[in-house]
Amino acid sequence: MSVFDEMLRNYPHRRHFLQTINLPTQTPKGGDFLYMKNHKAACTTVLATLMHNLERAQGGSVTLSMDAVHAPSKSLLLTGARGLSEARVIAAVNDPKVFKFTVVRDPVSRTVSAYADKVLGGQSQKTRLMTYLGRPHDSNITLKQFIALLANDEGARELDRHWRSQRKEISYDQIDFDYIGTVDTLKQSMDHIVKRIFGIEALGNSVDTGGDFGRRTELQKMLETLSARDIKNLEMAFEPDFEMYEMVNQTFAKALM
Repeated sequence: MSVFDEMLRNYPHRRHFLQTINLPTQTPKGGDFLYMKNHKAACTTVLATLMHNLERAQGGSVTLSMDAVHAPSKSLLLTGARGLSEARVIAAVNDPKVFKFTVVRDPVSRTVSAYADKVLGGQSQKTRLMTYLGRPHDSNITLKQFIALLANDEGARELDRHWRSQRKEISYDQIDFDYIGTVDTLKQSMDHIVKRIFGIEALGNSVDTGGDFGRRTELQKMLETLSARDIKNLEMAFEPDFEMYEMVNQTFAKALM
């Protein structure tokens, strides 16, 4: 089995897999990089920061709308089936000179954030979830019910990239990452990433798209409602992610010191 096929097994389809990979169109000062996009783990901030600094290196400026960030210009980043080939992906993954990185998030916080944003917020993900459950699209599901569902229903757990396993989303077990940052240390992580890719003069040029204080406060309130049973269900649903997150903190935290 090729490296590409081994990674592909982590995803529901090839298009999904290629949409997680981001390579620079032009090599920045610090060399080529490969960013594995991880939804609900500051991916908008990471992409906006990369695009800002890539455009800056080319002597221009990019309008960082949400549409522009999630559909990057091919003059800046190559991603998706239209921008990447199997050979290009394998070459980047296997090249020790390519700086391979991503950002992960505490599985509890990530799942609650996905619920608040995509399910409670009534996004298309809720419609897909209700269709999967055979319920009317305007049906409600509480946070506790959502967590219990993920613990006991693999299909529901795999239904959407915003709450499916991060370990799968980033191909953690197949890619030899040079650095993995965390949402809990996002400022330090992004400074480290920007310095490595763009050079020391680019430090501080991270773009914060993390949302306003009110949204973060509401998320914290939701986290505080979780019971011991809820946490146990999350551990059942995402045991490999909890193990990965602990390993990431042990392995990469010292890079920020």
